[in-house]
Amino acid sequence: MYGDPILLASESPRRASILESLHIPFITVVPRIDEQIFDHLDPGERVVALAATKARRGKERWIEGKKLYCDPLPEPMEKPAEPRFALGADTLVAFRTPEGWHTIGKPIDEQDAYAMLTMEAGNRQYVFSGLCLLDMENDVPHVALSVSEVQFSPMSAADIAWYINLGEWKGAAGAYRIQGAGSYFIEDIKGSFSGVMGLPIRELYGILRQSGYLSSEEIQG
Repeated sequence: MYGDPILLASESPRRASILESLHIPFITVVPRIDEQIFDHLDPGERVVALAATKARRGKERWIEGKKLYCDPLPEPMEKPAEPRFALGADTLVAFRTPEGWHTIGKPIDEQDAYAMLTMEAGNRQYVFSGLCLLDMENDVPHVALSVSEVQFSPMSAADIAWYINLGEWKGAAGAYRIQGAGSYFIEDIKGSFSGVMGLPIRELYGILRQSGYLSSEEIQG
């Protein structure tokens, strides 16, 4: 049985569903940061920096929210659970070019999604997923990075239009969801399937152990 809930600094339903599948209790806050502040960094550094920024902003949002409660709370209200750790995550799709990395994030509309999928069709991309588990009590970050390769099959204009009409592109890095109908167009993946979804499980396990949130006694039962 895990301990106190983790503060998930993300509005991604995919990350929430992964934590649920791992039976990790969590409370969600929306960090709302400027995701372009680290555009000057290489993709791996960028996603880790954004994940850390989201975790710290999540901590700030949690503290701000706590100020709305009075002590003692009026009946029948109960004091919310007190998380010690805040989890931030960020995912970015990138392509190698002679000039360096070309990165794409989340599409802003259908036209943007169409352009992204056209670029991805028939090509190999790299998916960078950064994690930061912030010990809010000691202000100590535990970070991790997952890098996966995804090979897309060729896609016709009709394929792309059909997929866009499904709506999976909304809020998805690279305009597709590998755990959904987007998998129709994936020929090969090297690395972390959950990392392409946005929350690499193996790397998450590592920082949960490193931080002390997950102990050997809990694993052994």
